[in-house]
Amino acid sequence: MKRNPIIFTGASAMAIAVVGLSVPAFAQDAKPAADAPSAQDGGDAAKGDGKDIVVTGRRAALQAADERKRRSETIIDSVVADDAGKLPDNSITEVLQRVSGVTIVRFGALNDPDHYSVEGTGIQVRGLTGVASRLNGREIFSANNGRSLQFGDVTPEMMAAVDVYKASTADLIEGGTGGQIDLRTKVPFDYKDDRFHVAATGDLSMGDLARKGDLSGSILVTKRWSTPIGEIGILGDVAYSRLSSTSDFFRVEPYYRQHISGADYYIPGGYTYGEEQFQRTRTGIYGAVQWAPSDSLTFTGTFFQSRYKNRSGDWGAFVSSQSMAVDPTNSKFDSNNMLISTPELFNRDQSSFLPTGSTTSGGNKGAYASRTTTKDYSLSFDWSPTNSPLSIKGALQRVDSAQLSDRMDVFRDVAFPGGFGFDLSGDLPLVTMPAGSQAKFNDPANYFWAASMPHQEDNSGRLDSASLDLEYKFEDSFFKSIKIGGRAAKRTERDYNNGYNWAALGRGWNGDPQLTYANAAPGDVELHVFKNFFHGQAALPGNLMFPTDELVRRFNRAQLTASPPAGFCGAPGSDLYNNCSASGPLPQTGYGGAGGIRPIGFVLPFDRVDNETKTYAGYALARFGSEGLGLSGNVGVRVVHIENEGSGFVQQNGATFVRNGQLQTLVNMGVPRGGKASFTRVLPSINFDYALAPNAKIRFGYNITMDLPTFNALRASGSTGAATIGGANPGDPNIFTNFTADTGNPLLKPTMSNNFDLSLEYYPRPGTSFHLAPFYKRLTNLPVYSLTQRNVTFVFQDGTTETALAAATDYINSPKAATVKGFEIGGRIFFDKLPGVLSGLGFEGNYTFVDSKNPGDLYRDINGGIHNNAPLVGLSRHNFNAVLLYERKAVSFRVAYSWRSRYLQSTNSNGTNPTYNYFSAPGVSTPVQIALPIYGANYGQLEAGARFKVTENFSFSIQGTNLTNSMQRTLMGGYPGDKLYGRSWFQTDRRISTGINLAF
Repeated sequence: MKRNPIIFTGASAMAIAVVGLSVPAFAQDAKPAADAPSAQDGGDAAKGDGKDIVVTGRRAALQAADERKRRSETIIDSVVADDAGKLPDNSITEVLQRVSGVTIVRFGALNDPDHYSVEGTGIQVRGLTGVASRLNGREIFSANNGRSLQFGDVTPEMMAAVDVYKASTADLIEGGTGGQIDLRTKVPFDYKDDRFHVAATGDLSMGDLARKGDLSGSILVTKRWSTPIGEIGILGDVAYSRLSSTSDFFRVEPYYRQHISGADYYIPGGYTYGEEQFQRTRTGIYGAVQWAPSDSLTFTGTFFQSRYKNRSGDWGAFVSSQSMAVDPTNSKFDSNNMLISTPELFNRDQSSFLPTGSTTSGGNKGAYASRTTTKDYSLSFDWSPTNSPLSIKGALQRVDSAQLSDRMDVFRDVAFPGGFGFDLSGDLPLVTMPAGSQAKFNDPANYFWAASMPHQEDNSGRLDSASLDLEYKFEDSFFKSIKIGGRAAKRTERDYNNGYNWAALGRGWNGDPQLTYANAAPGDVELHVFKNFFHGQAALPGNLMFPTDELVRRFNRAQLTASPPAGFCGAPGSDLYNNCSASGPLPQTGYGGAGGIRPIGFVLPFDRVDNETKTYAGYALARFGSEGLGLSGNVGVRVVHIENEGSGFVQQNGATFVRNGQLQTLVNMGVPRGGKASFTRVLPSINFDYALAPNAKIRFGYNITMDLPTFNALRASGSTGAATIGGANPGDPNIFTNFTADTGNPLLKPTMSNNFDLSLEYYPRPGTSFHLAPFYKRLTNLPVYSLTQRNVTFVFQDGTTETALAAATDYINSPKAATVKGFEIGGRIFFDKLPGVLSGLGFEGNYTFVDSKNPGDLYRDINGGIHNNAPLVGLSRHNFNAVLLYERKAVSFRVAYSWRSRYLQSTNSNGTNPTYNYFSAPGVSTPVQIALPIYGANYGQLEAGARFKVTENFSFSIQGTNLTNSMQRTLMGGYPGDKLYGRSWFQTDRRISTGINLAF
């Protein structure tokens, strides 16, 4: 999601330049690339027309990042804070998307293509999602069933720099088949004088859809002292940020194969449209204390805490049916008989192929609240005597992370007209409703209370680790040093998750009367107006009534499902009982169905999953080099032993449905499950640097990296249940389509990647650089979320059991290797020789090409055929960034455009993986199981920002994001001719922000 401009605190220009380049002495866990000098050391003046050009601000930070890359031991890229204490983007993800070879995902998750994320979430390096997260070189995570940090949880205002490691050395912590991202903070000894340094920032931003002003701010204070017991320094940093946004969406259901008038056509199963309102609040606290009792010994203690609160709400309306049809004589199709447009899309009776006369539209009002807290505590020492070749470093670390989330969805039905126009030929789908439809939508008596579905999670994780590193340096030798070390870590996570227990409210058939919105208690329903939908570019099917946000945000299912007063809707079976509108409003909230819900809250132990990973690692690394030969590098090996263990339950979800003409109910129950596995892996690494000239080098690297499966994939738990579709009429019970199963796999193996890297780098002068970097990766044992079929035993409420074939989505290790190959090319230049004010112009750009094959990942097309030709998830073939820069005197501005091509999001996504019935004739059907691949379409975004330095201590800025009003689309495959068709369309705010920076 797009955040307010990062207001990274700092002090004087020189102090911040030093801060941006220094790295705390955190033993093995904080192993940096070779330290670069300050911006001033790297050249505080470039030559142009014989005159000195003073380099400060963002340009100094760019030069510092170049110098860090040039001096590193392996292939990295860096983003460094400038002298206003400010990273150049609104969030960690936006900072990273401009790094060569890095892309971000603008969805809730890669495998969740139906939920847009304004600030961006997942990060890929060279197309791979296996990206390890580090804080000052140490492992850090969020307790969200994964292994990595949710970068949205982190307060970016406190970052001095961000390093992206694209290759590895033996002394780096294992993890990251794609690479590692290291967030670097400040420590007191980064400041070289004993003055108080204080910096403060403030920011105000607003989106053009959300129309809410959001404030952000941060403050830093640091000081160091010379005392009789040595040097002592303290640093404190506090940051606060709020962001409010609105996004609109439109979604098309899969194109099901329908037999119409003697031929097969592919007709969408309906559509969904709606709006999400999002607001997050993020606070951060960071503190560091350092003590150097002597010049050779330094102790460092740090505390880092980030709190992230999310408050979101959404409104969605949908028409969803597997039996939609058209009249082919007045409809348009493409060459594959895929529908393009029709004046009337209608629901038909599959037993007669005749129109049913009406279409039921579902809808839901959702409310979501979450809170994530991540804390990192560390203690380290660095003993590096100047008169000894031996140095020793060590560190202790604890990370605690907790995540609480609460969601409630309340569903309703409303009768739509029997047919509606549907046009998919334009930039956005167009739905045309018959005249008079809005008047029906405005009548609360036409809306039926349908169902409720809560979802809660309570996750907590802990990491304890210890590391020790010893390095022995040689003088006047080709071998520069030998380094050995070890690390032990224990990572645990306890997750409570009560699933998504959809259950009907009062529907007549389940013991409570069918209530309508005419029966709503005061304040429980409202007409929701979709304001400025898609910035006015999309025509709405209609404004509709929904439960109020206040009702849903109570998260009170007991109140929601309470029965209405006795006799309020007449006798069971009467007309009034099945449609209670005439009884008028209820005195209080309560719409029935309590008898069909599972127990409220967490049902223990069934909703609990436990995971534990123990890691023991040791390494040896030799550094070598000869200035005369122009050759340097390192060679090493890391040996890692991993022990995974998990326990949980497979939960059968209760449901009531009509199957084979009979009303059946699955009971809620759980069966215990557990598993453990251990692995030992050897990870060699070789890195060579050869100086082609003083300002040019070539690098070669070979290494093996690994990724552990996420806790979600390893979970010794899962669920079984039944997939259903809505009944023919509002209030009818759902109709059974097939049984389902979804489980994790605690025996999954780690993913291994063999990596070959080459990098040609040219640094002709400070601020100017070019690079070309080909790469190749071969990955084995990738975890695949695979759709298959297997027999599962189900238990019914009447005590009977049945072993039946279920559509199962299970995690497995891919049986075939995946390959990734490509190259990066990029550079930066300032046009210092241009006359006058033009001499501040510069340009930065990069392009990455990535190709992949992943034959172990399968999907099923719309006709049920199985394919293995999908690329790796998250990988775009083409990515580029272009930035126009201007840095001169007190003025700094940039205009940046980032673009990525289509990429696979999932081969097994909710909503595109059902089983549907293909009817070859009225009443003659064949079940077809599908799992359509979903792709994120090409997407580009334009941003611009300017900063004006009024004095040495004060500057102000303005920044705009999403200036071109970009639209994110998703596409679905698995159709004839391998064509892709529109699945979803998303659009969010254009945003503007202003900020000030004070530094003393």
